[in-house]
Amino acid sequence: MPNYASKTSGAAIVRSKTSPSWIGSGRVFWQSLPLVAYMRPPEVILEPDNHPGNCWPFPGSQGHVFIKLPVAVFPTAVTINHGVPAAAYHADSISSAPKDFAVYGLQEEDDEKGTLLGEFIFMPGQAPGQTFQLKNEHSAFIKYVRLQVLSNWGHPEYTCVYQFRLHGDPAPDGDARGKLSA
Repeated sequence: MPNYASKTSGAAIVRSKTSPSWIGSGRVFWQSLPLVAYMRPPEVILEPDNHPGNCWPFPGSQGHVFIKLPVAVFPTAVTINHGVPAAAYHADSISSAPKDFAVYGLQEEDDEKGTLLGEFIFMPGQAPGQTFQLKNEHSAFIKYVRLQVLSNWGHPEYTCVYQFRLHGDPAPDGDARGKLSA
């Protein structure tokens, strides 16, 4: 399935509409002196590298990311990766995984509400990448997508998203105005 939320295909994070990154206690040191706090930007969720620790953390258990798609798409599914194989899970990685989340499709960047495409539960300890079919009865072609994380599995400080993928069909000849018929 093609991934329309990939940085290599031209997708981009709209930072002004995205939760801030969590800046944790992990720091970069030089000769035992702390230099800067270490954080990962939200753009990592648009990249395929999912090794443990390479995730976008945001503060608390609720946050959102707003993504501009490279082309208008009729969305059919999303995949969330929490990048850690089940055998490598430990309490911290499970508790920081997203739990409840919603996906919204938007036609314009200034659209505040969007169309709810679905609400889902990510189950850590199963497959690191889990695909969820979207409800499309009211959907149209979208140019933006918002991932809204509603809760995590209990981590008190942050939630970590490794990768978000959007699957679907591109608009024919760039026409993103009309709705598809059911």
